[in-house]
Amino acid sequence: MPSASVSRPAITSPFTPGALPWQTSGIAALVDHARPAGNVHDRASRAVLLRRIAALLDQPLLSPMDAAAAASTTALLVPGDALIEEDATAAGIFDRGDILGGVVPALFVGTKAISHGLVGAHAARPRDWSDEMARRLGDAALPGYTAFSRADAAEAGRLLLRDGPVRIKDVCGKAGLGQEVVRDAAALDAALAQEDERDLAHCGIVLEQNLTDVVTYSVGAVELGGATISYWGSQNLTRDHHGREVYGGSDLTVVRGGLKALRRLDLPAPLARAVECAARFDAAARACYPGLILTRRNYDVIEGVAPSGQRRIGVLEQSWRVGGASGAEIAAFEAFRDEPDTDRVCCSTVEVYDLVTPPTGAITYYRGTDPRVGVMTKYAMRYA
Repeated sequence: MPSASVSRPAITSPFTPGALPWQTSGIAALVDHARPAGNVHDRASRAVLLRRIAALLDQPLLSPMDAAAAASTTALLVPGDALIEEDATAAGIFDRGDILGGVVPALFVGTKAISHGLVGAHAARPRDWSDEMARRLGDAALPGYTAFSRADAAEAGRLLLRDGPVRIKDVCGKAGLGQEVVRDAAALDAALAQEDERDLAHCGIVLEQNLTDVVTYSVGAVELGGATISYWGSQNLTRDHHGREVYGGSDLTVVRGGLKALRRLDLPAPLARAVECAARFDAAARACYPGLILTRRNYDVIEGVAPSGQRRIGVLEQSWRVGGASGAEIAAFEAFRDEPDTDRVCCSTVEVYDLVTPPTGAITYYRGTDPRVGVMTKYAMRYA
């Protein structure tokens, strides 16, 4: 067990170039050398992101570390996913000053699974599951259920089908993949027949009301270098080389301060509602799963037309790790560092499945051929 003596104090001081509120040996990716995570473009993008963070904080960029190496350092660690508590402890992560990302008490807490409740008191559930989370969320999430067995999923799906089509979602799916819409019980049963019962018990599956004519908002907050930023924005879609609609980047409006700062702003009604839904999800998760360490929080909030014809807004999922919008987040930190009197900036990330030349001033995160997904270009920039 690593000693707590290497833990850094929590970040509390204001951001200033070249100064951190704790003593650190540098910035490092936290990795499992035996199991490299992500596609080539993910790993390349993360390497660029780490370089930007190190330069922002005026700290050395260290080589990627596994948990054993990290436990004996005072590096600020950047994992590729939210960590479960035992893995975080093994890496010497004890508080907010140790990590850019998130620490959760159990695997399911870091996935889409906590966005909905179970179909009933009889439903299967993992240890530490909180029924209170769904009650606190209320209408801040879409009508839906999480299930940890095929039988529970079939029951939940049939209940939802009474009101229209149902979207089935892989709780660990990213970039809009791992989803299917079903419109009747036969299609529901066919989709669920493809699920492995052991995977369902371990990870769960989400079934929720399907919306049409949708826009997906990004609402988030990041703590880094003694400063906090928060933002609202929208996600863009693009088509991959298989013709699927997938994540194509985010356009963010970023301000100084946390989610409370966003809630005080005079925003258009749908956007204000999206921010409120994200803030309610954030508060509910913290209340229902004590011990969360979250320094990067991003919430996907959907607005669209329900089968009834009414417009609905609700949180789809959380991301408590560096992700697709992180390039824009770091660009905002850089702008606030360089312009102390600026209190609002607009930044974006772009992902296209082609080789394109990024605009002047953009930071290229990846431009090449990924063996799995094909040619791709990713970049980030400030545009206002």
